[in-house]
Amino acid sequence: MTGEALPMDQALMDMFDQARKVVADADRRIAEEEERRRENERERLLLELSARVEDAFDFTSKEKLAFEPRLDVQDGVGVVEFVVRTVRAIFLLSPVEGNTWTLQVVQEGYEPQVLSEFQGGMKTEQPSRRLAAARVVAAVGNWVQNAKGSQRVQTAKQPIRWRDDDESRPEPTFGTFLGHRL
Repeated sequence: MTGEALPMDQALMDMFDQARKVVADADRRIAEEEERRRENERERLLLELSARVEDAFDFTSKEKLAFEPRLDVQDGVGVVEFVVRTVRAIFLLSPVEGNTWTLQVVQEGYEPQVLSEFQGGMKTEQPSRRLAAARVVAAVGNWVQNAKGSQRVQTAKQPIRWRDDDESRPEPTFGTFLGHRL
């Protein structure tokens, strides 16, 4: 061989193109079927999660509005996402086994942190469902207040530089944290 490409006859080229088309069509159908299967599984998990959340928790409309709950699937498990924009964090409520739930916080630049694991309420007992929801809200609130308190303490510890000849300098003041003066 001299390294020159031999011209292929048109029939052979058509056969190769037809085979490629058959493979591409089959791959597309397989991918579409897999996508439908994944979407059906996701829908099933979200419906199951929705029912479990309704059975275990009774969040007030104010809590729902503040937390913007959203159902999602992560790593094959249904989770409820609560967004707290003031601290740029997402809280994940996920079922474990039975009526046990885990609450985690996810914050950019940090590993997810488990905040609490607790029992959900009973479907037939509204007060137990309300208590379970209140536990979630309280855990989120504690984390948010501690996160903001840490930011305030860090700010307060930064040195304040004043010129010695500045007689009009104000006295430094500090806010309150959980009702106590800092």
